[in-house]
Amino acid sequence: MGFTGQIKVKNGKTGLKEYIQLALAFFLTLSLLSLYQNVRLFSEGVLDGIFTKSLFLSFLHHSGFASLVALIGVVVFNLYRKSKPEKGFRLMGYAFWVLLVIEGLLMEFYLQHYEILESGFWGRYFTLTSLGNFMLLLLAYTIASAIWFHLFYRLTSSVYRAISRMYPFTIILLSLFLATLATNKKPVNENKTQHLLAAVINEAFSWDEYEGEEEYPLSRPFVPLDGLGDYFNLLGEKPNLVFIVVDGLGAEFIGHNAIYEGFTPFLNSLAHNSLFWPNHLSNTGESHAALPTILGSLPFGENGFTKLENPVNRHTLFGVLKKSGYHTSFYYGGNTALHQLDRFLFEEHVDLVVDQKNFGDNFTRQEEDRAGISLGYPDKELFRNWASMQKPAAKPRIEVFLNLSSQSPYLIPESLKYQSRVDEILKKEKFPDQIARRIRKSKSLFASLLYTDEAIKELIRNYSRLPEYQRTLFVITGSHNVTELPGADELNRYRVPLFIYSPMVREPKTMKPLVSHADIAPALLQMLHKHYAVKLPEQVSWLGNQLTGNRVFDAEKTVPLYRYGKGIKDFISGRYFLSGNKLFSLDGALRPIQVKDGELKDSIREKLDYFRSVNKYVTRENKLIPEAYCLFANKIDPPSAEEQVWINSVFHGKDYDNAYETARDLALDGDRERALLLCRYILNKVPGHVDTEVLMGRVYGWQGQYSKAVELLERTVQKYPVYTDAYSALLDIYFWSGQNNKVPLLERQIELHGLKSTQLKIKIKRAYNRLKEQSGLRAMIEGNGPVSQNDKTEP
Repeated sequence: MGFTGQIKVKNGKTGLKEYIQLALAFFLTLSLLSLYQNVRLFSEGVLDGIFTKSLFLSFLHHSGFASLVALIGVVVFNLYRKSKPEKGFRLMGYAFWVLLVIEGLLMEFYLQHYEILESGFWGRYFTLTSLGNFMLLLLAYTIASAIWFHLFYRLTSSVYRAISRMYPFTIILLSLFLATLATNKKPVNENKTQHLLAAVINEAFSWDEYEGEEEYPLSRPFVPLDGLGDYFNLLGEKPNLVFIVVDGLGAEFIGHNAIYEGFTPFLNSLAHNSLFWPNHLSNTGESHAALPTILGSLPFGENGFTKLENPVNRHTLFGVLKKSGYHTSFYYGGNTALHQLDRFLFEEHVDLVVDQKNFGDNFTRQEEDRAGISLGYPDKELFRNWASMQKPAAKPRIEVFLNLSSQSPYLIPESLKYQSRVDEILKKEKFPDQIARRIRKSKSLFASLLYTDEAIKELIRNYSRLPEYQRTLFVITGSHNVTELPGADELNRYRVPLFIYSPMVREPKTMKPLVSHADIAPALLQMLHKHYAVKLPEQVSWLGNQLTGNRVFDAEKTVPLYRYGKGIKDFISGRYFLSGNKLFSLDGALRPIQVKDGELKDSIREKLDYFRSVNKYVTRENKLIPEAYCLFANKIDPPSAEEQVWINSVFHGKDYDNAYETARDLALDGDRERALLLCRYILNKVPGHVDTEVLMGRVYGWQGQYSKAVELLERTVQKYPVYTDAYSALLDIYFWSGQNNKVPLLERQIELHGLKSTQLKIKIKRAYNRLKEQSGLRAMIEGNGPVSQNDKTEP
């Protein structure tokens, strides 16, 4: 750094002038970053102007952070003043520079997602930011901050004379820092680095240890209630339940007061003919965390329920309804192994799981992003795949759809067509200038919602042709609010629509009460229990309760809110909302108004702390419900302690593809018991790892355990009907075990799914040849003589 050469040492003691210049240059560069942030936000339609009150508040907050850092740095600087003043100067210069780069990266994340990072930031950052984009931003902010820091350092050389006439420099710094503690900080004007450091420190000193006496603190006796059934003309047969969870669909897109209403026209029309909850919240800020809450009213664990290390006994809609005779299925165009969603579904014994492995060559994947990665299959392909599987239903069913086309990076099919429609809506609807700029800036996002809306319209239209349509409930909600659009307040990230559409709805109605995802499963199960005698467990542990009521707020109701990794920092109790260290009162439209009531804030903080401790305890220790009330036993026993030692010696980390390769090598080398042990371990962690299932089937075949091999591989081809290797392995097992009579049925399944593999054709022909040989031999044994060549036909 060029400025390190500017230090002047007099009598081996001075150098404070240059340090003060460093601190001032640090503050001025931070202020320049704030100015840049406001310019960006104004150009994108988020702010009404550049030189706003918020900008000057950000200068104030940066001065406080710069003062704190400089105050701490003085101690380090003084350690070197007598002996090595130049080293101390360089050290603090680099420290300031690194902090500037960090602030720039955090600010850029805020500009892209309107979200300020807290504890759990590392995983959150790289969930939404590619490594390539990170490297480009790192390079850009490293260079830009070095240039401006050096320039401001040179420009502040005359300031020291003015400061030297004031109080001692450390007193000035301390006063500035203390002054900013009393100011009201918002993400837009807060120093992002200070906010992150404070959150991490707070997390480190928040133990969240459960000290209660109850072994199962969330478990309670089931009490029959039902208010939801009164709003439906329920028919004699059990209804179908169809969940459509739309990634990132926020409340701003649905309803009478939606500011982006024109971009989901079909969903809006459906909502107006449904039971609609305008005061509805997602309990989580991430899609993978939302599903267990929607389907089971489950707690979050530390990183989302699906990411728990070990299975936890629970009750969900999948499990309870499967026990009551429902067929259960889950549809997603992406990879269910992400966030261990596949394991959650496996533990629920879901009958049919469709993800990207269940799409054949006649389906088109979503376009790849800049990193060469495709999320999977877009929404219309997902719903088309569902339609191709439809058969007359012998059972009532619960079907859950999770879409991906409204997920970043919004690479939908025919994107230009839908972006043109965005332009048409902009012209037609006459949005305010600020909103219009926002829409233009995020055109691909709005285009993706138009595409998703159209895809859902086709799904509902196809469903309406089925005989069971008249007894189907469509539960439609957003997973969480989209982060790429600015939020009006601290509650915005959780505000998502909820409506239930059905031909059985007596009349469309807007429902008053404040509810959340955690209330959906309990309310539906209570209704099914009362009207259809669906059996519910004696003990339940739901976070929520009901979707009905005559008032917006219930003084006894609490709503825990999970942002992302280790982020249960928001909590609603009655009409009061605690967010971080701020307390708000909610009005009838859930708009937060900050209140100053230390005693009330402390009481709600106690409730939040208690929930956090219980949340961690029940998910870590498997204390959600007693095992006696568990619906399903764990399908795969975990390895013993001794076996785990060996597994750890051959496999490290989370790359289960690598573990599969190790298991395959062991099997080929003849160590088949070890190979099976490692396969079981992989499937315990990643139940959807189809290659591991196929390998297990082959190993069983090599060991002569043909019944095990056939059972496993037949189940595999049912789960993954377009996966060629599974069919290939099963054809081998049929051949080795003399079960070639099963091949014609398997061949029809292969043809049905349009598989064109040459390898499969060869193996099918081999099976038919073996059947002919056996037929000829049988004829000879029965005394009829050999079969003539004229009697042989090709399969």
